[in-house]
Amino acid sequence: MSRNRITAGPGAVICQETYLDGEISIGAGTVLHPQCRIIAEKGPIYIGKNNIIEENVIIFNKNASPLVIGDENVFEVSCYVEGSHIGNNNIVEARAKVLGTTTIGHHCIIGAACATEVNETISDMTVVYGSKSSRRQQSEVFPTQAALHARHLDYLREVLPKYNHLKKLENA
Repeated sequence: MSRNRITAGPGAVICQETYLDGEISIGAGTVLHPQCRIIAEKGPIYIGKNNIIEENVIIFNKNASPLVIGDENVFEVSCYVEGSHIGNNNIVEARAKVLGTTTIGHHCIIGAACATEVNETISDMTVVYGSKSSRRQQSEVFPTQAALHARHLDYLREVLPKYNHLKKLENA
């Protein structure tokens, strides 16, 4: 008997080549590209609405407590995410790593190839950047970012089904 219990909200786009294992809830409108892996090894993973999870992303929950991912985040190509809580409107750039039981606030950016500490708390509006994963605070949220994210989601919802088979999952 499989231990998989996977649900998806309305409008979620999940490509057939996505690997899903464990108790996973995918929010409405979230897009999972081919070849991404969501693995709830010990505890569940709850993914909010309108997230974009790109190719070769690994989201892995090794802890008994849930990994909760908020709304409207972007996980770029080949990033690796553990953590315990990720807020809303964050960007985890290509090849970045969120490690251990790290908690990420809202409107944060984990730069390309950067990594968090194993059990770090990253406050709202933090940017992790550079070869030494330095930290700085953003001064403001750019309103154009939300509009760009919405257009990106619309484009993916139109194009991915044309070139990929989609998974059919139980509705949340």
